[in-house]
Amino acid sequence: MTEIDLTVLTLADAVAQIKQGELSPVELVKACLARIEYLNPTLNAFLTVTGDEAMEQARYAAEAIRRGEDWGVLHGIPVGIKDLIDVAGARTTAGSDFLRENVAQEDAFVVQQLRGAGAIILGKTHTHEFAIGATTVNPHYGPAHNPWNVDYSPGGSSGGSAAAVAASLCLGALGTDTGGSVREPAALCGLTGLRPSIGLLNTQGVIPMTPSLDTVGPMTHTALDAALMMDALDPQSASGGSYLDHLSQPADGLRVGLPVDDFFWLESNLQVVAAVRGAVDRLADLGLPTVEIGLPMVEEIRGIAGVIALSEAAAFHKDRLESEPERFGADVRERLESGMANRAVDYIRALGRMAAWQWELRALFAEEIDVLAMPTVPVPSHPIDGSTGSEAVRQLLRFTYPISLSGLPALSIPCGFSEGFPIGLQLVALSEKTLLRVAHAYQRATDWHARRPLL
Repeated sequence: MTEIDLTVLTLADAVAQIKQGELSPVELVKACLARIEYLNPTLNAFLTVTGDEAMEQARYAAEAIRRGEDWGVLHGIPVGIKDLIDVAGARTTAGSDFLRENVAQEDAFVVQQLRGAGAIILGKTHTHEFAIGATTVNPHYGPAHNPWNVDYSPGGSSGGSAAAVAASLCLGALGTDTGGSVREPAALCGLTGLRPSIGLLNTQGVIPMTPSLDTVGPMTHTALDAALMMDALDPQSASGGSYLDHLSQPADGLRVGLPVDDFFWLESNLQVVAAVRGAVDRLADLGLPTVEIGLPMVEEIRGIAGVIALSEAAAFHKDRLESEPERFGADVRERLESGMANRAVDYIRALGRMAAWQWELRALFAEEIDVLAMPTVPVPSHPIDGSTGSEAVRQLLRFTYPISLSGLPALSIPCGFSEGFPIGLQLVALSEKTLLRVAHAYQRATDWHARRPLL
């Protein structure tokens, strides 16, 4: 192991130290690879480690710095990539048996963007099979483990990315989010996880789950780190000011909507309820007034989310499901079969209700609020015990799936602890920059995001 203490280093810290000549990309990548070698056998966060390639990239990055070159906002920063996203020359298994030997020929768009900004790819992180699940309990590659307690789930489907960042195996990672697969594991592992608005980032080179809802987003320790990654990922970010620039703008005066509907509170863990309400009170102390609001459609939308998501997933996997169903894990096969059973009329009606929900939320933002706040997940992490059934997934994604159907960007940030596990606050707004600005203001006034698991 090197003397670099990765457990206290944020992505932004590393960027600053590299720019100031205090830290070399070679030293940083060596430290990450050493920590992966030490902890990954326990956490199972990475499915593929591209160590030789990462060291070669680190040497190029260090040589470029010596020549006075600046490759971008992530020059020399090591990151992980969810194994649903293509990295040229590396396997993209999607956590499946079908794609064990599937080697990508070129980088996905988002990977191209990261490389263009100077990032170094450490490898591919674990995922629930084909991203169709919320636990990263995977029958083909074993479960990923939560660094806060390795007997517990890190969430999913981007559970490997969450575990890798939380355990300081890398300084940031990409996940994908359809129904909550960035936000939910970010909440369970104590991270900042951003689901961008639908269509903001090109998903070329990403194996789809539900094409109409799929997004790719960063998973980091802080909102500042996420802003740096978004400046790399979003080629249009400079228009109207970068994500990083927006963090310095004041957040006070923005109205925070807090739902009063029983849907969000009656079935939630009491410590989760207390932490989320406490976080909203803290935002009010920072000058962001609370507005109590109702979301009467939310329970209906939660019910139709599965119709849309699983119908599209079943359509994508139809040939595999009909020819070799036994190669799917039991939980994923069950979900796909339920998607196959949906009628076209059910799917079309669900799309209509989704459009009504989108109109309702946008009207709420236009008239009453600037930010919407709620729990990310109603419960803390649960043991890895094979409980990957539909009811477990519905509980874990109870508050994230309805927001996915809104099309709006959403963010999870740490706001407390329950039974030794992190609690996530979910924020929703009309723009990613507003979300990150509010999250940054909150994190400057609190320290939940700075806490690290002991491993």
